[in-house]
Amino acid sequence: MDRKCNGLATGYNDDMESQAMHAVHLSKAPVYSLKGYWRHTLDAAGLMETVATVHSLRQQRLFRTLGFESPGTTAPLNVVDKTGKTCLKHILKTASGFDGCNAALVVSKL
Repeated sequence: MDRKCNGLATGYNDDMESQAMHAVHLSKAPVYSLKGYWRHTLDAAGLMETVATVHSLRQQRLFRTLGFESPGTTAPLNVVDKTGKTCLKHILKTASGFDGCNAALVVSKL
């Protein structure tokens, strides 16, 4: 399975997500997907990813995109390919493309 950026091997969705990130000038921001770790859990995905996002911020750690090989997108992305420590103040968590439901949440460290 050739998983791309969002972990689901959906080239069209990956490309739309890359274009959205590019449009808001976030092409250089590190991006990663957690779906490769627990697959797509449908309605639970948003909650599980939000908990993981808060954990990332508290631990000051970005997780690699499991199974990532290449972005395969028209707009550039800075996909995290190694888990590691970093200095984080904010994380933008997005959920897009699934059944037309799109959401974004900014989690900040106080």
